[in-house]
Amino acid sequence: MKINLFTSSEFPKTYAVINQALDRKLFPGVVIGLWQAQSPESVFLQAWGYRREVPSALPMFIDTSFDLASLTKVLATAALTARLVDRGWISWDTPVSSIFPEFLSREVRIRHLLSHTAGLAAWKPFWQDIRTQFSPTLLPQIPIEIRQAAMRQLILSQVPDHPVGSQAVYSDLSFLLLGFVLEEITQLPLDQAVARWVWKPMGVEGLSFHRVIGSAEDQRLSQVAATEACSWRGGVLQGQVHDDNCWAMGGYGGHAGVFGDAFSILQFVSQMWSGFFSQDTLSAFFTRVAQPKDSTRTLGWDTPSSQASSAGKYFSKYSVGHLGFTGTSLWIDLEAKLSITVLTNRVHPCRDRSELKVFRPLIHDALREDLVKRV
Repeated sequence: MKINLFTSSEFPKTYAVINQALDRKLFPGVVIGLWQAQSPESVFLQAWGYRREVPSALPMFIDTSFDLASLTKVLATAALTARLVDRGWISWDTPVSSIFPEFLSREVRIRHLLSHTAGLAAWKPFWQDIRTQFSPTLLPQIPIEIRQAAMRQLILSQVPDHPVGSQAVYSDLSFLLLGFVLEEITQLPLDQAVARWVWKPMGVEGLSFHRVIGSAEDQRLSQVAATEACSWRGGVLQGQVHDDNCWAMGGYGGHAGVFGDAFSILQFVSQMWSGFFSQDTLSAFFTRVAQPKDSTRTLGWDTPSSQASSAGKYFSKYSVGHLGFTGTSLWIDLEAKLSITVLTNRVHPCRDRSELKVFRPLIHDALREDLVKRV
């Protein structure tokens, strides 16, 4: 795909909102990408600010790779699930207990994990259990297979907090469990299974998991956008996954761990659009689940909420998207036939920045308004 750069003359409102956010130090830097189905062979990209501020400043580039955090759920885990459904290996209604008989809740289906309706807790600090089991200093040297096995045992011991299907509670635990289900089905580690069955056949080269071997200093990658400065993990995290549970299990999981750049994310979207998944799968991605009635979730994705949506006021009801804790997002509007990804490093050098949730919809609105004037 051809890369076009956003310019201040063509996208003045976008530039104004970004500059305001940078002035208010909502994040050190940002990359924005836009793809339209009407012009499928081109994308718009632009970078502002810094990919790292400490211990020294490094500028942001359009090809900077980010820790995408929970975008992993849609770019990897939900996508691999859909690929296996399309191939007939599983169905949306496959019981988790048919894959793992030791999982006690017999009512949980794959669709419940994807839609965050399995009743599992939102999050638990499993990383502390694993650190205690192997000792904090030794953990980075423990073979990843052993760390993955420890996490798998922890997640399979979980019992739903709520009746299955009764509530939509956004849950890392659901996608952690789904990741292990996919590994069992494919007989491959999740990072390898996603690369083999999703990204490689899509032709997307810029998405990957980074396995954790050694300290943050050992694995620092200067070309990646930095996240948190974490003293007990060896300093500024730059190329090593930010999510603590994902770090403890070795750098890849169903809930987090994918790194990637804006161009590669939009490549993924263009492949979704062009028939990589079946129409039935795309319908499942773009249709809210029927139960519970107040859920905004689809099988894998979120949809715009009726009030204060992070997508802003212009994304139609025929839209899906997802956010990542590190400051990343992706929204796709089926009606307008466009996709926007906003990638920031808002957790660098610390996670105490919450105003991005206010500016994210403003960025989307400014982009949509600039597009209208541009046309």
